[in-house]
Parts: sequence; C-alpha cells; structure tokens
Amino acid sequence: MALGVLLLSDDFDKTDKDEIFYVLKAEKSVEIIILIGADHIPDYLSQIVKELFKDKVLEILNAELIAGFHFAKNHLDNAMIPEIKVICKRKQKMTFLCQVFFTPAVNWNVVAMGENTSRSSETLESTTKSVRDYLSKLKTLDEVRILQSKLIPNDLFYHGFTTRTGGISSIPGMKSLNMLYTTAKRDPPIIVQENRRRVALQADFDVDALYVAKAVHGNTVHEIGTDPPEDGYDGVVSDKFGITCAAPGADCVIILFADPVRRAFAAVHSGWKGTVANIPSETVKTMRAKFGCQNKNIFVVLGPSICKNCFDFGKDDIKQFEDINPRCVINNNTEKNPTVDLKLAIRTLLEDEGILPENIDDTSSSLCTVEHPDLLYSYRRDGRPFGNQIGFIGLKSPS
Repeated sequence: MALGVLLLSDDFDKTDKDEIFYVLKAEKSVEIIILIGADHIPDYLSQIVKELFKDKVLEILNAELIAGFHFAKNHLDNAMIPEIKVICKRKQKMTFLCQVFFTPAVNWNVVAMGENTSRSSETLESTTKSVRDYLSKLKTLDEVRILQSKLIPNDLFYHGFTTRTGGISSIPGMKSLNMLYTTAKRDPPIIVQENRRRVALQADFDVDALYVAKAVHGNTVHEIGTDPPEDGYDGVVSDKFGITCAAPGADCVIILFADPVRRAFAAVHSGWKGTVANIPSETVKTMRAKFGCQNKNIFVVLGPSICKNCFDFGKDDIKQFEDINPRCVINNNTEKNPTVDLKLAIRTLLEDEGILPENIDDTSSSLCTVEHPDLLYSYRRDGRPFGNQIGFIGLKSPS
C-alpha cells in the first residue's frame, strides 16, 4: 500500500538525526515524503530524505502548522495516498489535526519520536475551532455559483442548486464545493461544513438549520421537527421559518417543492430507484397531509441531473420506466442499452399526482451533470470519488 509521510522538521534537532534516519529507512512503500517547516528545513533532514527517497520529497516552508498540514493533505489527496504516517514529537497536537482533517477512508498514524518538552492546553475542540477559523479565511479561485428557477416565488422563498465552484475541497472528483460528507470519502466534515457555510452566506440562510436528506434511494419523506426515520429518508419537508430543506445529487435529480399559499416547502433526492418508488408523488402526498397543501398551488423545480442522452440503463429493469411513461425509454429496440429520460418520468409522476404541468420547471435549472464537468459533479462521468451538489429551499423571514 502506498504510503505518504509527513515529517515536522521544527520538532527535531541534530541529536535526532540517527533515529530519524533509521525510522525512515524502514519504510519500504513511501510514495511521497513531505517536510513541514516554519522557516527552513535543516540541511541534515534534507540530506536524509533525499538520500532515501530522491525525487519523492516535497518541502513546505514559511507556513503556520495548520496551513502547512492542510497544504500537505491536499498533496496527499491529489495523489490519493491511502496510508499516511506523521512523524513528530508533538503527538497530541498532530493526533488532533489528523482527527479533524482525515476521515475513515484514510489510514493514518502518528509516530512520536523523542521527548516533547513543549506544554499545550489544546484539546480536540480547540484544534477544531482553530482549523475552522483558518479555513474560513481561505481564498478561492472562483466564486460560489448557484442555479435558480424563476418559478419559485422569490418574495416568499429562497432557493437554489449549488454547483462545484467556490469551495475548498481538494480531492480529485470532489473539487471544489462538495456539499456532502460520507465516511467512505476523504473530504472531512470540517471541509464540507466550510463549503456549506459559504453557500449559506451567499444565499442568506442559517447553515446550522440546514437539513439535508440522507439519499438512501427510497421514497420516505421526513418532516423536520419530528423523529427521523431509522432507515433514512430521501426527502425533507417543512413549513417553518428558519429551516432550510436540502437534498444532494450527483446525477440523481434534486427536486424542490414550494407552496406559497400554505408556505410549505420540500427538497427531495430522486434517483432512478426513488423515482420508480414514486418519491415525487409521496412528497406531494406528505405536503397535502401535513400542511393542507392543494395540488394547484404546489410549484416544482427539477435541478441538475443526468440527461436522457447520457443515462445509459440496463434492459433488465427498463420496464419500470415503460410503466411510468413509454416515452421515458429511448432506443429500446437496438442492440445497445436504452437510455432513460429521468426528468420526463418525474414530470409524469407529478402530473399523475395532480401537479399542474405549468407548475413544473424541468428546464431552467436542470443542466446535465455529465455534460458539464467544470460546473457539476457526476458519478457516471467521474466514478469514485465524486462530490455532491445540493438543492435547498426555505421561507424568507417576514420583514
């Protein structure tokens, strides 16, 4: 397994030279070794690592520890190094940084050499705060870009669909505004939280009251403020001020619902499984049952998703879409796999449930995720790891 080594040069002096040499010499799978120093890398350390690892050495200078560590993490992420070893004397400090910056997708280990004579009152909580403050000040090359639909009444609701620009995620396939954390990916919660903070700042909502659907590919809709379903949920719904409902996607359709009469709203993740399980209709039913909504007053907007030209689909399951609407299935009578028009399937289900055709917007914000690599995440296009955009909606505070 490829190994990345981080060595904190400021922790050591010449008396540690021999021990450092033998520790590093024992490592046989080093892909990259990164030396972090506040002012300079001592000559004896440079000589050791260059003798052992030649062109695999990277030096990070003139950086505060958190900044240097973050810069090193970005290099390791770009190379998708699966195992990371940190060599230092400040074991507690570095352990906290690893806990904040790494996820279970990375095997990391902190190796302490010699005696750490420095005293520190830092905790995991204080380290997290320091990292959060540092991340909030990072500049990006581009700005947060949010897609919107004119169908949602702008005087009552704020809403939008995030893209992949304006964030700080660095992992290939997840740059830069990844909005979803999972333990299987390398983007840690603190990075995702900062991305969400930047979106909330631009869209003017409280990031601490952002509720994101779990995307379990079912048809369960959860009302915020009630006990969440144990098996997860793909939709979130509310009629409360201060609440922002959101749903993730990376080819699957994100759907936003708004009723300006009852002032209810919802965000839904609708992949192909959720679509055939009819989560669009389940959301409408939930809004009627919970908030007294009427079909004629509900507006629905479909966000970015895989388009009918790109959504290659196996023939074994295609009948499920033919049952919804035969026009959803394209090129079914050829030797190649057919493709599916997921947006048409969702529109059909919504209209069957009683939503007025003119109250459904499936064009203005629904760019193809596969065809816009610079703007949108796509699992079908990029494979793993992949980032997620979200759609979000909430009630504007009364003036």
